Amino acid sequence: MKKSLVSALFISCFLLNGIYSQSHISTQAHQEPVSMIVSSTVDGDSEHSFFSIGKDGFLVKWTSDNQGEHYQISDLEIKMAAVSPNGKEIAVYETDGGTINRISVWNWETLTRKFPAKNFSDSITSLSYSEKGTYIIVGTATVDGAVFLNSISGAVINKIVDSTGIISYAGTNSSEKTAIMYSPAGKLSYYNLATGRLIKNIPVMQGLEQITFFNKYLFMAGVKDNQIYIIYAVPGYSISGQVISCINAEKPLILSSKKNTNLIYMENDQKGTYTVKMLENTDNNSVSSPRIVRTYKGPRGSESIVCGTRQANDVLLGSKSGAIYRVSSNPETETINMQMLSKSEYDKILDMAAIGEDFYFLTPKALFKSSYDTGIVNRLGENHGQTGLITYGDKVILWSKGSRESVELYDYAKPELSVLFTPKSSLQSVKLFGDKLLEIESNSVVNIYDFSNNTFKEVYTGAGLQDALIGGDGKLYVAKSYATNPKSSLLCVDMETRETVPMPLNGNVAFAMNNNGNDIYAITIESEGTAKATKVVKFNPVLKQTTSLLRFTQEDPDAFTYLKYPILYTNIGKDTIRSCNLSTNKAFSFRRSASLPIKVCQNASRVVILNKDGSISWYNANLSQVICDWYLTKDGQWYEF
Repeated sequence: MKKSLVSALFISCFLLNGIYSQSHISTQAHQEPVSMIVSSTVDGDSEHSFFSIGKDGFLVKWTSDNQGEHYQISDLEIKMAAVSPNGKEIAVYETDGGTINRISVWNWETLTRKFPAKNFSDSITSLSYSEKGTYIIVGTATVDGAVFLNSISGAVINKIVDSTGIISYAGTNSSEKTAIMYSPAGKLSYYNLATGRLIKNIPVMQGLEQITFFNKYLFMAGVKDNQIYIIYAVPGYSISGQVISCINAEKPLILSSKKNTNLIYMENDQKGTYTVKMLENTDNNSVSSPRIVRTYKGPRGSESIVCGTRQANDVLLGSKSGAIYRVSSNPETETINMQMLSKSEYDKILDMAAIGEDFYFLTPKALFKSSYDTGIVNRLGENHGQTGLITYGDKVILWSKGSRESVELYDYAKPELSVLFTPKSSLQSVKLFGDKLLEIESNSVVNIYDFSNNTFKEVYTGAGLQDALIGGDGKLYVAKSYATNPKSSLLCVDMETRETVPMPLNGNVAFAMNNNGNDIYAITIESEGTAKATKVVKFNPVLKQTTSLLRFTQEDPDAFTYLKYPILYTNIGKDTIRSCNLSTNKAFSFRRSASLPIKVCQNASRVVILNKDGSISWYNANLSQVICDWYLTKDGQWYEF
């Protein structure tokens, strides 16, 4: 069963002309928690659109018809976003929660980066555009604090001479001549952007979160310990920096911005009741007591609301489960049930494998068999929580990465499920070489299960293991970190004598190995001065010779390879799948879909790419354009974009 969306096909037509990357338009929710919601509507625009960002790396632009344009820009969490005043560009903060902290700016009309991503050594504490969109202001967790980027080129501009320290809010006035910043250390600072000098520091309350201003920059609001503090923010008055109101609030979520005259916020009693309240500006020097505007019954627990904003008369909300809500902020005395704008429409494909002219597809609950040419979905049986599959003749091997679940053999013709072995520690990878099943546990142990005699034995132990394969010479090749002994990123191991010989393969680490006869294809990460490069290489252990095939100028430790000789596929660089013909030395990139690619399979006539969101993309092997994208629906049918 195949279905099509007119809007999605329209986008695909542009893709064929090489103008746009492909996005998907649907009501599908985020697959992980929503991090932030930000309005994308320009003043005077009636579109009422907004962006949601999530831990799943997706940017989604929602429009007034409640449809979302989905595009995954990162394999990392998108933690913050800011929309340019022109409404066409969005700056985002991507992070792994540790060493990777980068700012990228996207043109939403072309789904392309405006300039190369900016990497920061420390975490980002705030992200905003200046009032006219001239600058992108990035707050960092360093004493230097605010960094100004030119919004056109991305170049760093020294707009402030004095160090700002750590800030969690930054903005400018309408002329962009003055910047205002809040430091959680307890100060509100004004800077002259023409001279770069500090104008005024106002001592204020420390440690406030959810910082916003309202009634232009007259009042500042922040949250601390289930209380909302309202601070008079204009310098030069006797009450400047003073708390003029302190409101007790249950899990408050501030919804207003500086454009609002009054402060709107939402309380959550953790039992499914959400109350929208308002603090009204009175005489520009105080605010009223809280007034209940509206009460809703909504999600709780693992599905509760975690972020939101206000746009005109709407309140836009995101949840822990990835759901999006649009509710009204118009006064109403009756308690109303929140209605989800988004839906979870699709099942998620976890893994896939080629079987003749068909493919197996594994979801969290079932194993399916299907092909592009028939479109028929054949449900073969249940899946009890496994995440990976490998074909073995007319049977399937099921396993789960990062777990201690038993590795199973599934004969769906009977049907019959049998346990092959149970890992002693966390299972890292499983590969099949003829009748031998090679597995790595906890980056330290390589074992082999032999189907011919049903034996299971350890063949190598060591530290920093990344990958392994059985070469054309019958020996074991182990990819590892160079830093562990012996000092080599590739080892050759005689599985009978356990003799180990280091191989002269350059690189700090090697992984993602495939082989054709004696030739081994792998990915290496190499240091080049202060920079690092990721390479796809061919290594011949007989000749001790390395040939570089592809190179990426950054570190990509999650890249993979897939070999369907003579074609080698890789996602080095993350954004696209690259195809390299090993016979002709010709390479090209497959145009990506709305989601990032994570695996490739090929049979005689088709290439299918598994995307991070659980969808698949079909290609002809010699063409770069997407034929179509398929999502598997909850009832086991294909939905086509």
